[in-house]
Amino acid sequence: MIAGPARTANRTFERLRFNSKHPDRDPVTGETLAPMPFEDSGVGLSAPSGSPLPSLNIDRVFILSGGDTCSASESVINALRGINFPVILMGATTCGKPYGFYPGDNCGTTYFSIQFQGENEAGFGDYPDGFSPTTNAAAPVGVRVSGCYASDDFDHALGDPLERRLALALAYDQNGCPLVATNAGQLAVSRTTAAAGALLSKPYGLTGKILR
Repeated sequence: MIAGPARTANRTFERLRFNSKHPDRDPVTGETLAPMPFEDSGVGLSAPSGSPLPSLNIDRVFILSGGDTCSASESVINALRGINFPVILMGATTCGKPYGFYPGDNCGTTYFSIQFQGENEAGFGDYPDGFSPTTNAAAPVGVRVSGCYASDDFDHALGDPLERRLALALAYDQNGCPLVATNAGQLAVSRTTAAAGALLSKPYGLTGKILR
């Protein structure tokens, strides 16, 4: 959908890796492990099965990121990087959740023990500390990705050109990362300032990815 069919045809979006006891088969479902492709049609979840999905067919993508950028969102970042598609982060380090699990019920308690890790076509999936924009980011950071560091902006609506991270993306598109803060929301900020931002508590369904 993002990179276009010419770049993603017959390429791997993600493959699941369990431990060495289960190299070829999902121990929970019994299904053979197979790479998941970049989908260009609906699979019956939010879009009807087989319905064509829109394609941006762009040359690079800007992703507004922060501590709530997690799981499925990180899979998109990792998958695109796995096929050498340019990803540029605008914001802060993502949450760091390359792992997944099946819920297990026992005596009224549901357990979510880590069971597998998602990897991209290049075989990479080690980002437990998240992905971090390379510019203006202080240690410790996750896997470094091209982009600029900026804290969240609670004073402007999403989509507002003055919203800090969107303003940063628009500025980067023209001139790269700003070296000094501007009146468009103080674009470049320290990691300490960013860490002071609030994180929203979301239900599991909005923080995890769905396997089919």
